Amino acid sequence: MHIFEKKYILILFFVALCTSNAFAQYFEENKLSGVGIPYFDVSIERQFTENIDEERVLILGSILNDDLTFVKSDTGGFDAEFEWIIAIYNDEDKLIFSRTSDEKYHVNTFKKTNSRVDKRVIKNQILLNAGKYKFLIRTIDLNSKKSSQRKIEVNIAKYYNKNIAVSDLMLLDKITLDSSGWLSNFEPVFVENFTDRQGVFYIYFNVYSKKPDSPIQIKYEFITNKEKVDFDSTLQDTIPHNIKSFLIKIHKNLFKASRYTLKLSVTIDGETTSKEKKLTFFWKTVPSTSEDIHTALMEMKYILSSDSLSKYLKANLEEQKAFFKRFWAERDPNPETKKNELMDEYFKRVNYADQHFSSFSSPGWISDRGRILIKFGPPDDIERHPFELDTRAYIIWRYYSLKKTFVFEDYTGFGDYRLNPNYTNVENE
Repeated sequence: MHIFEKKYILILFFVALCTSNAFAQYFEENKLSGVGIPYFDVSIERQFTENIDEERVLILGSILNDDLTFVKSDTGGFDAEFEWIIAIYNDEDKLIFSRTSDEKYHVNTFKKTNSRVDKRVIKNQILLNAGKYKFLIRTIDLNSKKSSQRKIEVNIAKYYNKNIAVSDLMLLDKITLDSSGWLSNFEPVFVENFTDRQGVFYIYFNVYSKKPDSPIQIKYEFITNKEKVDFDSTLQDTIPHNIKSFLIKIHKNLFKASRYTLKLSVTIDGETTSKEKKLTFFWKTVPSTSEDIHTALMEMKYILSSDSLSKYLKANLEEQKAFFKRFWAERDPNPETKKNELMDEYFKRVNYADQHFSSFSSPGWISDRGRILIKFGPPDDIERHPFELDTRAYIIWRYYSLKKTFVFEDYTGFGDYRLNPNYTNVENE
């Protein structure tokens, strides 16, 4: 169905396509967040220890203020209180570890209680031997009595049987260094996503070498989803004992695309091992860079007049951000909540189109299928005809409630599905 009233739908008859790799994408939060339960993000990271029979397992949790229930404090401000419960089972489903902590959280203003930026971070760690484990992590909001839980399977390998090994790659957003210049505190990056391209982040990991005092070469690459290496770097070092930790500082403004694979390779005595990690740069409320907001405005071409789009594409960054924020605020169906459901839905459709309909030369939101999906939403029915003797492969999308049907034909034979011209009028009716 339409997510905008018809008066906001203005088809733009021009070609002003942004085909660079700086495709802004909107960060889609979990559907369980913002609905009244203490939903949390969790990350389990495995790091080496000097005792090679054990690994240090970090259990890192994060809960947005808006997902907690706050009550007025007797001393002013507002308080939230929740239990953080960890239970670990071995591969025989026997409980081997449990911990319950009472977490209290205070904010000074009511506005902070509904923040979808401020959060509570919880950190725990445990030493575990090699094996397979099941982690059960649960939160109970002590003010609302509501709860949520996650189950995660973790495998700890016998890395010390290898000549070299690399631990999990941890992405850290903020760090504190001790007097010797080493890591003493940190804030992890959850769901491996950055919502802006300003400042820095860090990569933290351990390297194990069976042979001590070994010279080591570390190479890291950031590869886009088009298999293009955006940038890479190499560093040389030594491991004085068997294990050494590394902390690499990365500037966010180096990244122009939205999706990357971090590939880190370690070479010792001619032998190489590697680890990979996905990371993304999806904006959350208002795009923060000129490249991102330019693309976000272009993605709104199906709901903006050509005059407005042309005007704000030429405006400076602050004017663009102000317009973007104002445009969506005026169309927020429920201004009392921190989420803008209409904006969420629109850019979720853009993201889906980019993920499923992109070609080598252009993003999916520009494609015919992307345009129809963004304007009308997912079809009620999809009929596929991939192998036809006398016609091109084609797909039929049906919208029963809207009484609309669209036919897309593969004009090149390589998945280049375009709207059949006979259905152009259907789109504009």
